Amino acid sequence: MIKIIGIITFLLLSTLTFAQPDKADVETVNGKKYYVHFVQQGQTLYGIHQLYNVPVADISESNKGVDSGLQIGQKILIPIPLDNSNFYGEHIVEKGETLYGISKKYKCSVTDLKNLNPELNDTGLSIGQVLKVPSTNSTNRPKPPTESIIQDPQEIANPGDTVNVIYTDSIITHSVLKHETLYSISKRYMVTVQSIKALNDIKKNKVKEGDLIKIKVKNVNYEIVENKLLMDTIQIDSVNFNTQILKKEKYQIALLLPLMLANSQRYLDKPMKVGEVRELYPTTKIAADFYHGFMLAADSLSQAGLNVEIFVYDTKKDTNTIKSIFNKAEFNHMDLIVGPFYPKTISVVADFCKKNKVPMVLPFNSGTKVLYQNPYVFKATSSNMTLMDGAVDFIVDEYAYYNIAIIKPTSTSDLALYDRARDRFNSSIGENAKAMNSNIIELSLGNSNGRDMNIKLRKDTVNVIIVPSTNLKFISGVFTRLNNVLNLNPYAKNMKIIVFGLEDWNKYDDLDLKHRMRLHQHYASYRYIDYEAQKTTKMILSFRKKYGTDPEVYGVQGFDIGYYFMSAMYLYGVNYENYLNEYQVDLVQNKFNFPADVNQNGRENKSVSIIEYSNYELILKK
Repeated sequence: MIKIIGIITFLLLSTLTFAQPDKADVETVNGKKYYVHFVQQGQTLYGIHQLYNVPVADISESNKGVDSGLQIGQKILIPIPLDNSNFYGEHIVEKGETLYGISKKYKCSVTDLKNLNPELNDTGLSIGQVLKVPSTNSTNRPKPPTESIIQDPQEIANPGDTVNVIYTDSIITHSVLKHETLYSISKRYMVTVQSIKALNDIKKNKVKEGDLIKIKVKNVNYEIVENKLLMDTIQIDSVNFNTQILKKEKYQIALLLPLMLANSQRYLDKPMKVGEVRELYPTTKIAADFYHGFMLAADSLSQAGLNVEIFVYDTKKDTNTIKSIFNKAEFNHMDLIVGPFYPKTISVVADFCKKNKVPMVLPFNSGTKVLYQNPYVFKATSSNMTLMDGAVDFIVDEYAYYNIAIIKPTSTSDLALYDRARDRFNSSIGENAKAMNSNIIELSLGNSNGRDMNIKLRKDTVNVIIVPSTNLKFISGVFTRLNNVLNLNPYAKNMKIIVFGLEDWNKYDDLDLKHRMRLHQHYASYRYIDYEAQKTTKMILSFRKKYGTDPEVYGVQGFDIGYYFMSAMYLYGVNYENYLNEYQVDLVQNKFNFPADVNQNGRENKSVSIIEYSNYELILKK
């Protein structure tokens, strides 16, 4: 069972993002009233049906042609049900009344009355007959559909429930995000790259941030058994523990999220220019996506028997707000705290958790300083130092028989990464009998034409180049020079360059995708999502069914963190954190690895994936 407790009203992601019925204009057509809805980016017929709680068939019947696709800005009339007392009333026909007289009373035409009451065309009026009529109270407006998180609501799921999820064909418009490719977009919407290119007349394989592309969403008829949402069983490594497992009847979890509700409301209420799309305040959007993913995981685990009480708090990115939350009575009994997101608030929560011996999870990138001498902190992301270690280990294991080089960065802040990568490679490579070099080749940036680098690179084999930097200017300079090296050697058929970097590079749009491909860029990351995997498809469809939209990366992160820590809690009880050094569960985009720290420090996720840009796709190498 899941109990959600909070002090906030939390709108569904789809209703927050898009127009709300209580703010929609109303038109009267032939006596019937309709909400006026203008299609916004990312909306589908199914999402609009959920927003207004009007059947898809009724919307389609009132708007010919929408079944074949929607366009941004398109005007759609949403029929208001006749039983909606805010817009319709009833009139009991009395002796001597005529249709004309009734129409004048309710300020409509006789034709309008007949449209609201089709039986009048056949039978005419009769005394005592009940007619549907327009409401004369124009001030009443319906409340928008919301999902409220209030005091002590309960959701009790039936383990045997089977849900059929059916979506109609729709053409949606997707705004390309940073780092997205046609391939990743196709997997997100479960369509082919070819279908996207054909629908949008795209000749090449390149899209850029902000591009608006049309996507025809497939018909989906997907049966989900709720108690098998992602997997039939929780797969864990075989572990022998001497510690006695103590379980509680109910666990308590706090979500400290920067919902920024006041800011978001002002953001939504601000005047809009023609063509603008009304969206959530950006920080609220991230927090909402994470929250929905976390709750989807909680829904799944509740079917297995987990009894959890989840407290949701708006931190407002403010330390004083967080300190006031600590004074609440329920914080004396927390089993897990998730969040906060922002560095300036993390240390306050970490101090509380250390003092009160409560495990906390940091969902996104943060410094490692907070881990020092605090065994209750779990950092879900891997630091750049950990990622660089993973990249070097992969090169030693898989590419040692190639020519391995490292480029010394020019930024002082990157020198620690450089020293770590160089020393780790040199200390490890001697154990590999297949190694081409006994020590890594050290390069400097050199002349922009690439000739300085060209002297030290081999023309008869593969050159693997480690670039231990997050400085865009430096990385861009490396790409320029290495591309020039290839240009200087057009006839060196066996020459190839593989560049190794970090996930942070994906934030840099200035690095041309063609150059990433030509240099076979590899990068180290703590996460990787396979859109072709069954677990990914199930998660996306379940998220779409529940919230009327697809998860962003933050929603998937919320799901993975929720599923990992709550499943450990369910299996191992109150001391679940003592088992995490061996605990493994198959997740959507993460693989968590929290080795024990003998020095009583907090634990960082040490899992590293190696990903390659290849043929305009991201390929998992490790």
